[in-house]
Amino acid sequence: MWGSSFLFMRVAVPSMGAPALVEGRVLIAALAITVVGWCTGQRFPRGAEWRPCIMIGTFYTALPLVLWAWAAHTTHASLLSIINATAPLFGAVVSVLWFREKLTMPGVLGLLLGFAGVTVLVSGEGVDARANAPALVAAFGAAILYGVMANYTGAVQRTHRSVTPWTQAIGSMWVAVVLTAPLVVVFPFHHTPPPSVWAAVAALGLLSTGLAYVMYFRFLAREGAATALTATYLIPLFGTLWGALFLDERIG
Repeated sequence: MWGSSFLFMRVAVPSMGAPALVEGRVLIAALAITVVGWCTGQRFPRGAEWRPCIMIGTFYTALPLVLWAWAAHTTHASLLSIINATAPLFGAVVSVLWFREKLTMPGVLGLLLGFAGVTVLVSGEGVDARANAPALVAAFGAAILYGVMANYTGAVQRTHRSVTPWTQAIGSMWVAVVLTAPLVVVFPFHHTPPPSVWAAVAALGLLSTGLAYVMYFRFLAREGAATALTATYLIPLFGTLWGALFLDERIG
């Protein structure tokens, strides 16, 4: 689901632009999560529970998704999925600096191996770093935010038992809807999107955002930030595969 998000962004962003794409994505996800939540007896955040939801909705949802979508204007889906795999590296650094967690030798070796793998994959893409610098900065910025906010979300789940994975997903998604909406007014559609673009946005909202976020927050609550972030190592495999199959992107 996460790997396919870069495919869908590449399909939709030329017509819609980054803000409109993200607004459609999070609005569909928010509606879907809310309906499922009501049907299963889940509830919205209450009172002080909104504070972490605002943080997560801003820095774990709205801002990273806008950065990814903006980078997708000029960057291949496969490369974006590879950059996304740096999130565990940033997450581990943040956990050491923020929570003073100690890395074991296998953990250090694993991080170095992951970094080496990402380096090899990115260098194999033949990227003109100077020409693509703004998009690369945006993509790495989104990955850094994922690393930071995964640790923050894990801390919230440990200290605020009432903030469940469901309340985090529902609350943060509606926060993202509210924050992104003004950007659509400032940066409207580039031109009228065809049906294929709307289908890509629907897939982004339902699968790559709504369902994926609920699953991820539950996984994060059970396994912790470091383990949950390692799931992003699977994304380059599928992101590259979908890019090659549907966008004719070259596999280096």
